[in-house]
Amino acid sequence: MQKYMMTGLLLAALLVPLTSANADIRELASSPRWLTTKVYVDGAPETDVKAKYPGVVGISTWDPERNRYEFFYTETGESKYNNGGGGYFFVTGDQQQHILVPDIGPTKTVVRRLETLNKREFTYSREVPRDMVDNNPLVRIHVVHAPYTGTIETKSAIKQ
Repeated sequence: MQKYMMTGLLLAALLVPLTSANADIRELASSPRWLTTKVYVDGAPETDVKAKYPGVVGISTWDPERNRYEFFYTETGESKYNNGGGGYFFVTGDQQQHILVPDIGPTKTVVRRLETLNKREFTYSREVPRDMVDNNPLVRIHVVHAPYTGTIETKSAIKQ
């Protein structure tokens, strides 16, 4: 009896983090599209530096049922998929890391620290070369998103 109880407790302990991680990841589905609203360097949240980091700015879609994501240009709604802007994603069981695995391009994975995820805000941070210039020292940028309510149409380039 004690053996079965210990096995049950072990299974419950393993499944609890998965359940809460799934609940949090579903917050990405609370909006069909997210818009980058601000980018700032760690320690300077009052200074928006979106213009220096255009590669992380845009509209994004997240499908937690299929673990698929896609990025779009803010001005046109054109997909960034063919430039590595789409693929699979997952959130680690401890809900600390948000990992992207692009379908196309030289980048194999992108590991981002999940800072905030709720119905109103999705924020991650990651280390990149300052001003996205190769050989510059690394800085941690925070990329803040809000649900997109604009009129730009986005059309997925991901093949179903």
